[in-house]
Amino acid sequence: MLQTISNDHRNPLVNFAARESTAKPTAENSKPQYLLDEEIVTTSASEDKRTLQCRGGISVSVGDIKASKEVEFTVQKSSDGKLAVSVAPFQF
Repeated sequence: MLQTISNDHRNPLVNFAARESTAKPTAENSKPQYLLDEEIVTTSASEDKRTLQCRGGISVSVGDIKASKEVEFTVQKSSDGKLAVSVAPFQF
């Protein structure tokens, strides 16, 4: 899930944090740092348990600003065992 969100360059969570940061931009502090909450909750599962609907918190720090948001996502396991994760679009 983190990779899916961090690869989205239009990610509203990181855009908000970057916009609100008052720290002088440097190569070190302008790169977003992501953190998942410790608890991720499964909200539903398909009958065959190959698809899970989940929600959990994610935080991003950019410079001196930290922003958090609860996100909903789907984890799907294919018959060959590979996992696919999709994150529901969110507004911030």
